[in-house]
Amino acid sequence: MTNYLFNHQTPTLSKLDMEMVRNIPPGGNWKNIPDEVVAKSKRLQGIRKTGGRTTYYGRLVWDRPSYTINTYFNRPGNGCFIHPNQNRLISIREGARLQSFPDSFRFYGSKKSQYKQIGNAVPPLLARAIASGLKGRKFIDLFAGAGGLAEGFKMTGFECLLAVDFDPKMCEVQRKNHVAKRVMEADLSKDNIIKEIYELVENDLGGKSLDAIIGGPPCQGFSTAGWWDHNDPRNNLFKPFLEVVSMLLPRYVLIENVPGIQWVLKGKFLEKIKQLLREMDYVVEVKKLKAEEYGVPQRRRRVFILGYRKGEDVHFPPEPLFSENNRYRFSSEGPVLLSPLSTVKDAISDLPPLKPKEGSEVTIYDDSWIDTDFQRWSRNLLSFEEYHKRLNHAILESTKN
Repeated sequence: MTNYLFNHQTPTLSKLDMEMVRNIPPGGNWKNIPDEVVAKSKRLQGIRKTGGRTTYYGRLVWDRPSYTINTYFNRPGNGCFIHPNQNRLISIREGARLQSFPDSFRFYGSKKSQYKQIGNAVPPLLARAIASGLKGRKFIDLFAGAGGLAEGFKMTGFECLLAVDFDPKMCEVQRKNHVAKRVMEADLSKDNIIKEIYELVENDLGGKSLDAIIGGPPCQGFSTAGWWDHNDPRNNLFKPFLEVVSMLLPRYVLIENVPGIQWVLKGKFLEKIKQLLREMDYVVEVKKLKAEEYGVPQRRRRVFILGYRKGEDVHFPPEPLFSENNRYRFSSEGPVLLSPLSTVKDAISDLPPLKPKEGSEVTIYDDSWIDTDFQRWSRNLLSFEEYHKRLNHAILESTKN
């Protein structure tokens, strides 16, 4: 069987961008750009004058996780997206690897859409960690995006009956990757759509109960990278989400969002969501999770709101599996070995070198390029459980020596 590699393509860089990139060492950022280059960029002059995030114009480091992969990883000035040792930005596939999408998951549409599909996604391995603490099988995904949250649930044996999103490109990606049994391109703010979802799911269930409703209502109004507009209508899309919940009453409700949701209207917005869930007899827990603690080779923070029925045996938040400094955590059963954090090298060191604006939508991949177990997992040669077990075995063997 021929091995393919999808979406290994890099964006173009202007002449000025290349001058900046060449001057930034691994782990460096805009502070490393020399004065004569800064003089050519009003944006850099503004950053120097007022200060800016240390991730702006950042270059990745092989032996650490990446910083957050956002929807603008095609621009050097919007984050830490420069390849560790090549003078270019990371490719679309490299961004997907750092988000923990397996290589079998292919992205479609315009390049702008593909960056959005990846940058807005929940890392599948983070979603997998949450799903591993829940029971059941059947779920639906609302505001599903490209399907990262659903992919993580599917890794633990869950089945997605229905995925709903307003963006036709997101729906195309879900369909072509078989994220769900049925994909619906629809506006959840419409009452007739909510009714249609209810009828479709009830027919599918055939009298049985739904196990989970998951999803990430749009977070633009909350994100520190965007506007903090309390009147943004996108901030009210949790209402139709919860209306579907009230009609189907699943065992679990999982809402994902950026950390900023905790502070909108001084916390009142989040309290309202919790109140509405409690009125439907759910126990509610809210946790901010670190993606890198669950195998994602990326430092990413996300808030998860979990509602579950009283008496349910739920393990939330999921216990960390990876750690930066401590190799053990302590549980009621004794010390538990933690693996070292997955790094940029673990994720992408096997991928072919490129120059700016190079690469192909589809290319041949040679398995001899693989040099880490994370890459074996990415290529579907190891399950996550096997990958994690091998990591821990390697740690134990190293301590003996």
